[in-house]
Amino acid sequence: MVKKKNKEEKSERGEKAEEVEENIDETKEDEEEPKIVESFLKSVPFFGGFFKELGKTDVFKKRFEEANNQIQENLRKGDKRRWGFQAHISTRPIIKGEVKKLKEDGSEVFYGKDYWYMKKGNMLALAVKVPGKNVQIKLEDKKLILKNKDWEKIINLPDKYRIIREKQYKKNNLGLKLTK
Repeated sequence: MVKKKNKEEKSERGEKAEEVEENIDETKEDEEEPKIVESFLKSVPFFGGFFKELGKTDVFKKRFEEANNQIQENLRKGDKRRWGFQAHISTRPIIKGEVKKLKEDGSEVFYGKDYWYMKKGNMLALAVKVPGKNVQIKLEDKKLILKNKDWEKIINLPDKYRIIREKQYKKNNLGLKLTK
């Protein structure tokens, strides 16, 4: 008789255990999986409440669900991707007035309003804004005179130069190489 009671108790315990497991499984199904997208968007400063309210609409529920499914699938696959970051910073000098700089290699650079030059040894490289390609060029003492029909520009040079070695024109910029 004792054996029968033990067997009955074991079967009752087994049935109760099965019922508890079924209840646990049902509650797990009722609980939603952690939603990665919603939790991330709710944590965004100043917009968390906004995204929370959007998440209540049918359209956004569908989109959030798609994104969550994609994230879960990627996590299951275990693809290891290397993340990278690239940045590009672009600057340009803001010149107010004329600036003259001496460089370590002994060269001198001058930035003016409409022109700039670099002097190294007995060479001078000069770039000037001009209105057109047909500009007359004259060297007089320490001055470079540029003339066109209705335009004239006089540039004071750092030294006296006699020869124009190279002359280039491109998009209203005239480039000259002068020697002493």
